[in-house]
Amino acid sequence: MIIDSHTHFGTMDKFNMPAKLLLKSMEKYKIDYSIVSNIESTEFTCELEPIPKKFPSRQLAANEKTLSLLKKYPDKLKGLFWICPNTETFDESIANFILENSKDFVGFKIHPYHSNISIRDYRCEKYLEFAQEHKIPFVVHTASDEMSDVNHLYLTAKKYPAINFVMVHMGLGTDNKKAIDYIAQLDNLYGDTSWVSLESTLRAVEKCGSHKILFGTDSPIDGIDTYEKYLELIEGLRKKLPTKDFENLMFHNAIKLFKLEL
Repeated sequence: MIIDSHTHFGTMDKFNMPAKLLLKSMEKYKIDYSIVSNIESTEFTCELEPIPKKFPSRQLAANEKTLSLLKKYPDKLKGLFWICPNTETFDESIANFILENSKDFVGFKIHPYHSNISIRDYRCEKYLEFAQEHKIPFVVHTASDEMSDVNHLYLTAKKYPAINFVMVHMGLGTDNKKAIDYIAQLDNLYGDTSWVSLESTLRAVEKCGSHKILFGTDSPIDGIDTYEKYLELIEGLRKKLPTKDFENLMFHNAIKLFKLEL
């Protein structure tokens, strides 16, 4: 079994990832299940220009689209609620939406770069407090830019020990060493393999344990064949790791972290 813990759909700025592309890619590369979020919650472009809202609440509109997709493919997809902490806020309508659809949404998603906000910013606090109260995982983009620095997530994970955090990319554009050190230190901090080399993934498994790393790809960011670049990673992990450790990365960890009932 393969569960991809990090996939997307939607059209925004330079990205065009229709849901049918994700599903075709999953079928082509025999991905059994995916955790998906809608990039139409993006608040800023790649050049950090504000994206105008088309609806009163971008958060609800984008995540309602996610919900429709999840209802269509319950045997293939679960969702992450992508938040808009820079231009919107957490309120009763968001809380009710998440609680009413808790069987479909298995976590929160924040992209600090495309929201132009650090997860340590006070505007994220209500989301984090709600996640801590209801024990909802938080998936966080990390990279070398100021807002996405892994240090922000490390300090946040220390502050909210009841939330399980996934450090997406383990510091995109870095050698991943700092991210791996942080993941090893906290029980509630995990990493994923999206844009991470085989060498760094193996280092993460060795230092953090195979139970702390999830298979993720960002698919279909590079089209239907996004998974092509991960075939070497999958095969390398299969050869280098004991079966139990390999299976932890490929599906067991996602099932446990997101409480999937497959």
